[in-house]
Amino acid sequence: MAFSKVYCWEPTELGTPVLAAAERLYEGTIAAGERIPWMWIERAAGEKNVRRPTGWMKHLILATAGPNFDDPEALLGYAYGAFIPGFGGYICYVGVSEKARKQGVGSRLFESMFTAFAADATYAGESLPFVIWESHRPTADEGEAAHRLWNARVRAFEKVGGLWVEGLELITPDYDNEDPTASVPLQLFVKPIGDSVASFTAPRLRTIAKELMEKVYHEQPGDYFHDQTLAVMNVVGLKSAQPAALAATLAG
Repeated sequence: MAFSKVYCWEPTELGTPVLAAAERLYEGTIAAGERIPWMWIERAAGEKNVRRPTGWMKHLILATAGPNFDDPEALLGYAYGAFIPGFGGYICYVGVSEKARKQGVGSRLFESMFTAFAADATYAGESLPFVIWESHRPTADEGEAAHRLWNARVRAFEKVGGLWVEGLELITPDYDNEDPTASVPLQLFVKPIGDSVASFTAPRLRTIAKELMEKVYHEQPGDYFHDQTLAVMNVVGLKSAQPAALAATLAG
Protein backbone atom coordinates (compact mmCIF):
# COMPACT_ATOMS: atom_id res chain seq x y z
CA MET A 1 0.00 0.00 0.00
CA ALA A 2 1.47 3.36 -1.04
CA PHE A 3 0.80 6.55 0.91
CA SER A 4 0.77 9.83 -0.99
CA LYS A 5 1.76 11.90 2.04
CA VAL A 6 3.21 10.89 5.40
CA TYR A 7 3.00 13.36 8.26
CA CYS A 8 5.29 13.13 11.30
CA TRP A 9 4.09 15.09 14.31
CA GLU A 10 4.16 15.21 18.10
CA PRO A 11 0.92 14.77 20.05
CA THR A 12 0.27 17.16 22.92
CA GLU A 13 -2.87 15.65 24.45
CA LEU A 14 -3.14 12.48 26.51
CA GLY A 15 -5.81 9.80 26.27
CA THR A 16 -6.63 10.22 22.58
CA PRO A 17 -7.69 7.38 20.25
CA VAL A 18 -4.54 7.80 18.15
CA LEU A 19 -2.35 7.40 21.25
CA ALA A 20 -4.28 4.26 22.15
CA ALA A 21 -3.52 2.97 18.65
CA ALA A 22 0.14 3.89 19.14
CA GLU A 23 0.20 1.86 22.36
CA ARG A 24 -1.17 -1.19 20.54
CA LEU A 25 1.41 -0.75 17.79
CA TYR A 26 4.17 -0.39 20.38
CA GLU A 27 3.17 -3.65 22.03
CA GLY A 28 3.01 -5.36 18.64
CA THR A 29 6.41 -4.21 17.39
CA ILE A 30 8.65 -4.32 20.47
CA ALA A 31 9.40 -7.55 22.34
CA ALA A 32 8.04 -7.63 25.89
CA GLY A 33 11.50 -7.92 27.42
CA GLU A 34 12.56 -4.65 25.79
CA ARG A 35 9.45 -2.59 26.59
CA ILE A 36 9.15 0.02 29.30
CA PRO A 37 5.59 0.85 30.44
CA TRP A 38 3.67 2.74 27.76
CA MET A 39 2.57 5.34 30.32
CA TRP A 40 6.18 6.50 30.57
CA ILE A 41 6.27 7.05 26.82
CA GLU A 42 2.85 8.68 26.58
CA ARG A 43 3.90 11.10 29.31
CA ALA A 44 6.17 12.75 26.74
CA ALA A 45 3.04 14.05 25.01
CA GLY A 46 1.81 15.63 28.22
CA GLU A 47 5.21 17.22 28.83
CA LYS A 48 5.67 18.43 25.25
CA ASN A 49 5.22 22.10 26.14
CA VAL A 50 7.68 21.95 29.04
CA ARG A 51 11.31 22.26 27.94
CA ARG A 52 14.05 21.88 30.51
CA PRO A 53 17.51 22.71 29.14
CA THR A 54 19.15 20.82 32.01
CA GLY A 55 17.06 17.63 31.79
CA TRP A 56 16.03 15.08 29.21
CA MET A 57 14.00 16.55 26.34
CA LYS A 58 11.65 13.73 25.38
CA HIS A 59 9.77 13.26 22.12
CA LEU A 60 6.97 10.96 21.04
CA ILE A 61 6.60 11.32 17.28
CA LEU A 62 3.76 9.72 15.35
CA ALA A 63 3.54 9.11 11.60
CA THR A 64 0.12 9.22 9.95
CA ALA A 65 -1.19 8.92 6.41
CA GLY A 66 -2.08 12.52 5.68
CA PRO A 67 -2.94 15.15 8.31
CA ASN A 68 -5.35 12.76 10.03
CA PHE A 69 -4.16 13.47 13.53
CA ASP A 70 -7.33 12.22 15.22
CA ASP A 71 -7.80 9.05 13.18
CA PRO A 72 -6.26 5.92 14.74
CA GLU A 73 -6.69 4.08 11.43
CA ALA A 74 -4.28 6.55 9.82
CA LEU A 75 -1.44 5.70 12.22
CA LEU A 76 1.59 4.31 10.37
CA GLY A 77 4.32 4.35 13.00
CA TYR A 78 5.86 5.95 16.07
CA ALA A 79 9.23 6.92 17.50
CA TYR A 80 10.22 7.75 21.06
CA GLY A 81 13.48 9.23 22.23
CA ALA A 82 15.21 12.05 24.07
CA PHE A 83 17.97 14.58 23.76
CA ILE A 84 20.20 14.14 26.81
CA PRO A 85 22.12 17.36 27.58
CA GLY A 86 25.83 16.81 27.88
CA PHE A 87 25.58 13.54 25.99
CA GLY A 88 23.63 13.41 22.71
CA GLY A 89 20.45 12.08 21.14
CA TYR A 90 19.02 8.71 22.15
CA ILE A 91 16.26 6.97 20.20
CA CYS A 92 14.58 4.43 22.45
CA TYR A 93 11.97 2.87 20.16
CA VAL A 94 10.80 3.01 16.55
CA GLY A 95 7.94 0.94 15.19
CA VAL A 96 6.09 0.81 11.87
CA SER A 97 2.76 -0.88 11.17
CA GLU A 98 2.66 -3.88 8.86
CA LYS A 99 0.69 -1.94 6.23
CA ALA A 100 3.35 0.78 6.09
CA ARG A 101 6.48 -1.37 5.78
CA LYS A 102 8.88 -0.60 2.89
CA GLN A 103 7.26 2.81 2.37
CA GLY A 104 10.01 4.90 3.96
CA VAL A 105 7.97 5.56 7.10
CA GLY A 106 10.75 4.39 9.41
CA SER A 107 13.24 6.69 7.71
CA ARG A 108 10.84 9.62 8.07
CA LEU A 109 10.50 8.92 11.79
CA PHE A 110 14.26 8.73 12.27
CA GLU A 111 14.80 11.98 10.35
CA SER A 112 12.07 13.71 12.36
CA MET A 113 13.77 12.63 15.57
CA PHE A 114 17.16 13.89 14.31
CA THR A 115 15.55 17.27 13.58
CA ALA A 116 13.93 17.41 17.03
CA PHE A 117 17.23 16.60 18.74
CA ALA A 118 19.04 19.31 16.76
CA ALA A 119 16.49 21.87 17.95
CA ASP A 120 16.86 20.61 21.53
CA ALA A 121 20.63 20.95 21.38
CA THR A 122 20.33 24.52 20.14
CA TYR A 123 17.87 25.31 22.92
CA ALA A 124 20.28 23.85 25.48
CA GLY A 125 23.18 25.85 24.02
CA GLU A 126 24.99 22.71 22.90
CA SER A 127 25.97 20.93 19.72
CA LEU A 128 24.46 17.57 18.76
CA PRO A 129 27.49 15.27 18.45
CA PHE A 130 25.61 12.06 17.66
CA VAL A 131 22.39 10.12 17.89
CA ILE A 132 22.44 6.53 19.15
CA TRP A 133 19.98 3.67 19.32
CA GLU A 134 19.97 -0.05 20.10
CA SER A 135 18.49 -3.17 18.59
CA HIS A 136 18.36 -6.82 19.61
CA ARG A 137 20.19 -9.15 17.23
CA PRO A 138 18.39 -12.52 17.24
CA THR A 139 20.10 -15.69 18.31
CA ALA A 140 20.08 -18.90 16.29
CA ASP A 141 17.05 -20.30 18.12
CA GLU A 142 14.80 -17.27 17.59
CA GLY A 143 13.60 -18.40 14.19
CA GLU A 144 13.66 -17.20 10.61
CA ALA A 145 11.04 -14.47 11.10
CA ALA A 146 13.12 -12.79 13.79
CA HIS A 147 16.17 -12.83 11.54
CA ARG A 148 14.25 -11.35 8.62
CA LEU A 149 12.99 -8.56 10.86
CA TRP A 150 16.50 -7.89 12.17
CA ASN A 151 17.96 -7.69 8.68
CA ALA A 152 15.18 -5.31 7.60
CA ARG A 153 15.87 -3.12 10.60
CA VAL A 154 19.59 -3.02 9.88
CA ARG A 155 18.94 -1.99 6.27
CA ALA A 156 16.71 0.79 7.59
CA PHE A 157 19.44 1.88 10.02
CA GLU A 158 21.94 2.07 7.19
CA LYS A 159 19.58 4.23 5.11
CA VAL A 160 19.45 6.88 7.82
CA GLY A 161 23.22 6.89 8.35
CA GLY A 162 23.49 4.58 11.33
CA LEU A 163 26.82 2.83 11.87
CA TRP A 164 27.23 -0.37 13.87
CA VAL A 165 29.55 -0.44 16.89
CA GLU A 166 31.50 -3.61 16.24
CA GLY A 167 32.65 -5.53 19.30
CA LEU A 168 30.05 -4.11 21.69
CA GLU A 169 27.04 -5.85 23.17
CA LEU A 170 25.01 -4.00 25.77
CA ILE A 171 23.68 -6.31 28.47
CA THR A 172 20.39 -4.71 29.51
CA PRO A 173 17.52 -5.69 31.83
CA ASP A 174 14.77 -8.00 30.62
CA TYR A 175 11.65 -6.07 31.61
CA ASP A 176 9.44 -9.13 31.20
CA ASN A 177 11.33 -11.37 33.61
CA GLU A 178 11.22 -11.32 37.41
CA ASP A 179 14.78 -12.64 37.62
CA PRO A 180 16.85 -9.51 38.40
CA THR A 181 19.74 -10.87 36.34
CA ALA A 182 17.66 -11.78 33.25
CA SER A 183 19.02 -9.81 30.33
CA VAL A 184 18.42 -8.70 26.75
CA PRO A 185 21.62 -8.23 24.69
CA LEU A 186 21.50 -5.22 22.38
CA GLN A 187 23.67 -3.99 19.53
CA LEU A 188 24.47 -0.27 19.45
CA PHE A 189 24.24 2.01 16.41
CA VAL A 190 25.63 5.54 16.09
CA LYS A 191 24.79 8.30 13.64
CA PRO A 192 27.48 10.99 13.79
CA ILE A 193 25.90 14.44 13.49
CA GLY A 194 28.15 17.27 14.64
CA ASP A 195 31.27 15.15 15.08
CA SER A 196 33.19 13.38 12.34
CA VAL A 197 33.10 9.62 11.89
CA ALA A 198 36.85 9.53 12.51
CA SER A 199 36.37 11.02 15.98
CA PHE A 200 34.50 7.93 17.13
CA THR A 201 37.54 5.93 18.15
CA ALA A 202 37.29 2.69 20.10
CA PRO A 203 38.05 4.45 23.43
CA ARG A 204 35.38 7.08 22.76
CA LEU A 205 32.82 4.43 21.84
CA ARG A 206 33.58 2.58 25.07
CA THR A 207 32.98 5.81 26.98
CA ILE A 208 29.67 6.37 25.17
CA ALA A 209 28.58 2.84 26.06
CA LYS A 210 29.47 3.34 29.73
CA GLU A 211 27.62 6.67 29.85
CA LEU A 212 24.62 5.07 28.15
CA MET A 213 24.46 2.38 30.83
CA GLU A 214 24.67 5.02 33.54
CA LYS A 215 22.36 7.68 32.10
CA VAL A 216 19.67 5.47 30.55
CA TYR A 217 19.75 2.24 32.56
CA HIS A 218 20.97 3.84 35.81
CA GLU A 219 23.69 1.20 36.05
CA GLN A 220 26.80 2.32 37.89
CA PRO A 221 30.17 0.55 38.26
CA GLY A 222 29.57 -2.45 40.50
CA ASP A 223 25.99 -2.91 39.30
CA TYR A 224 25.18 -6.15 37.50
CA PHE A 225 24.33 -5.01 33.97
CA HIS A 226 27.02 -2.33 33.92
CA ASP A 227 29.71 -4.82 34.84
CA GLN A 228 28.37 -7.55 32.53
CA THR A 229 28.49 -5.13 29.60
CA LEU A 230 32.06 -4.13 30.37
CA ALA A 231 33.09 -7.76 30.80
CA VAL A 232 32.20 -8.63 27.19
CA MET A 233 33.18 -5.28 25.67
CA ASN A 234 35.82 -5.50 22.95
CA VAL A 235 35.04 -2.45 20.82
CA VAL A 236 36.65 -2.42 17.38
CA GLY A 237 35.05 0.74 15.97
CA LEU A 238 32.24 1.97 13.75
CA LYS A 239 31.41 -0.23 10.80
CA SER A 240 28.82 -0.36 8.05
CA ALA A 241 25.59 -1.82 9.39
CA GLN A 242 25.73 -4.67 6.87
CA PRO A 243 28.23 -6.87 8.78
CA ALA A 244 25.75 -6.93 11.67
CA ALA A 245 23.05 -8.16 9.30
CA LEU A 246 25.41 -10.78 7.88
CA ALA A 247 26.25 -12.08 11.35
CA ALA A 248 22.56 -12.49 12.13
CA THR A 249 21.94 -14.37 8.88
CA LEU A 250 24.81 -16.78 9.54
CA ALA A 251 23.65 -17.32 13.12
CA GLY A 252 20.25 -18.43 11.88
